[in-house]
Amino acid sequence: MQKYYHIELLRFLCALTVAIYHWGISFELMKMETNDTFRNILSILYDYGDKAVPVFFVISGLVFANVYLTKKENETLYNYSIKRFARLYPLHLLTLFFILFIQTLFYKIYGKYELYTLNDLYHFFLNIFFLLGFNFEQGRSFNSPVWTVGQEIFIYFLFFSLIFHIKKYKMGIILIIYLFLLFFDKTKISEIDFIKNFIYLSYFIDFARLFFSGVFIFFIINKFNYSKFLLLISILLTATSFIGSFKLHLFCFSLVLLFVTLDGFNNNFKKIFTFLGSLTYSIYLLHTLTFLIFLLLLKLLNKVNLFYFEITFIVYLIFTILLSIVSFYFFESKLNKSIRNKFVNYK
Repeated sequence: MQKYYHIELLRFLCALTVAIYHWGISFELMKMETNDTFRNILSILYDYGDKAVPVFFVISGLVFANVYLTKKENETLYNYSIKRFARLYPLHLLTLFFILFIQTLFYKIYGKYELYTLNDLYHFFLNIFFLLGFNFEQGRSFNSPVWTVGQEIFIYFLFFSLIFHIKKYKMGIILIIYLFLLFFDKTKISEIDFIKNFIYLSYFIDFARLFFSGVFIFFIINKFNYSKFLLLISILLTATSFIGSFKLHLFCFSLVLLFVTLDGFNNNFKKIFTFLGSLTYSIYLLHTLTFLIFLLLLKLLNKVNLFYFEITFIVYLIFTILLSIVSFYFFESKLNKSIRNKFVNYK
């Protein structure tokens, strides 16, 4: 199985971008004065940082193809499900309950929730089971950014259901799947009222397209390896995505292809990139918790104005990264390994 070291770097950069983007948008959501710290150098992240999220889906497609399409024996649904649970659920549940605790404090002390405010039993249920982004919710709740993880989980199982056919027909079946999803996306079938009123599938279809474009990259790399030609093509495609109207899907596809191709030219930072990549999920789930902790402390001290100091922004990022390191090495990886050892059938 191939290791994609520059993809680990890209994952980290995308997670950090999301944390910065949500820093900026959080003040808007709370109807506070705009606080785009270091806007002179981070303006693109504040304005377009949400575009980092679709990149994760392309990366996931690439990584899942690399893991499961290179296996000689097919994974069982049971083992596949346990591995997904072990990787995603422990930190999700931990952050959810911590945020519930902090929001309860906000409500007890100040009479209202902060930032993501629909924190009732119904939305807690939706969060627990990752049932977000399908129009079941009525607004932002608890650890709101986790809604994309919920979308990704369902795409994982779509991928699993197609593994046998993908192994057999390779790039051909991926092209058919992509065109099928593109048809549903462009025809807006999922937005017909009687479907939309029951379940909203537009995000799922869009993200699934991105995921399977990542699977396509896996086949491209296997066919053409890390050639200079592929590097040039990825650069040209990335540049093309900015010509005229911004082409999000082309940008995400070509950016991931570019970072994958870089592995063929420089692998001097394998350990560093692997380390940074391991923090991605932690940063993504923990940055909301970090923000709420800072907000509660500053409100208790009656020093909310400190939020507008550049040092606070820097400490927010550093604290989030440090918390992510602790989380990954002392909680996520240990519990992940423990659950796999106990429940995965290795026979």
